[in-house]
Amino acid sequence: MAGLGQVLTFLIVLSIIVLVHEAGHFIAARLMRVRVEVFSFGFGKRLFGKRSETTDFRVSLIPLGGYVRLAGEEEYDPQHLKADEFPAKNRGQRFFIMVLGAVMNVILAVILIAAVNMTGVETDAYKLEPAWIGFVEKGGPADKAGLRKGDCVTAVNGRRVKNWKDLELAVGTNPKEILRLDYQREGRLQSTELHVSTATRYEIGYAGFFWNLPAEIGQVEKNYPAQMAGLKSGDVIVGVNHAPVDNYFEFREILIASPGKPLQLSIKRGSTVFEVGVTPRDVQGVGILGFNVRIASRKVAYGFFQALGNSVRESVRLSRLTFDAIKKMIAGKLSPKNLSGPLEIARFSQQALRTGFSNFFMLIAFISLQLGLINLLPVPGLDGGHLMILSVETIIRRDLNQKLKTVLIYIGFSLLMALMVFVILNDIAKTLPHGWNSLLPFLK
Repeated sequence: MAGLGQVLTFLIVLSIIVLVHEAGHFIAARLMRVRVEVFSFGFGKRLFGKRSETTDFRVSLIPLGGYVRLAGEEEYDPQHLKADEFPAKNRGQRFFIMVLGAVMNVILAVILIAAVNMTGVETDAYKLEPAWIGFVEKGGPADKAGLRKGDCVTAVNGRRVKNWKDLELAVGTNPKEILRLDYQREGRLQSTELHVSTATRYEIGYAGFFWNLPAEIGQVEKNYPAQMAGLKSGDVIVGVNHAPVDNYFEFREILIASPGKPLQLSIKRGSTVFEVGVTPRDVQGVGILGFNVRIASRKVAYGFFQALGNSVRESVRLSRLTFDAIKKMIAGKLSPKNLSGPLEIARFSQQALRTGFSNFFMLIAFISLQLGLINLLPVPGLDGGHLMILSVETIIRRDLNQKLKTVLIYIGFSLLMALMVFVILNDIAKTLPHGWNSLLPFLK
């Protein structure tokens, strides 16, 4: 049932994004008086649909995208062009038809982000606060860079850091890079070089510093040491073995290193502080108590114009990050593990929907924006490939051979299908214990 829920959620997300994109092409074509032969959700064999006087609106077998087929787009007689065929239009009109699909995806993203901003954006409160460091992991990149608890990061590579959200983004999108950090320590501005490492199966950038997070217990799991010791939601751990602890990450470091070892916890419940003895469960050599930490959240709502302005700025920021990620992936500085295919998108979509419609719509906006931008890349088979051909034709002042254009499109489409196979296998590899090495025996 969980798998079915993920599939249905994924299809909802994909349907919205694809239909908006193809609607952009359709609307532009009709405005330019070009006949649309097919409006398809999915590729391959036609399953069902409805035929109007000029257009076959259909759902096809492979629901991983969609397309609009314009009259004369694939084959036409140059000696007897019809007025409603795509090649009969001037290059400006053809450019407008090709680009409007991606533009509609960007517009969808801006509208959804603005709508969420108006209804209220709930985010972790610390992300909106200045980047004061509350804990530095021993031996981690931040520790090696000389950063300490109490430092406040103000800039990364000369770009201003307003809050923890900016700092996490700067570090997370630059794995294995050397970043110059400006920070304040006791009122003095200093600088250091941070050699970013990687973390998680996605190999995102990791620095080993954290915000000041109190060790307040959120949800307590049944039949784990925390519950059996009588710990409750809202309790705050303020000490371990009679030594003070004022940060969850400091406590976590002690906990992880103490599987099966008795610990004496100082617990603050309301205005009362008391001692509790507890022995962490040994799970693969790691100490576990069975609770999650409570992270304070904040909901911020904006008026129409401020929400729209924030949405545009956020879309520009996400666009820049997308292009930076593409450049880094081409240069080999960013792992392909950061790519997410339909399986991961399905999982993310269901998780976002469970946490509320705001997160769900933000996910749709993010994916819509990325697909819109990626569609503009100059790759045959994508809208950007058509735009590239149109640009070449504009420069040489004549149309390229139709057979050559068809061959280029089919080559591009084949490459896209190969990429789709890769990202699906990549999704599967992320769930396996040894990643791609677990798949290799089956691929030989």
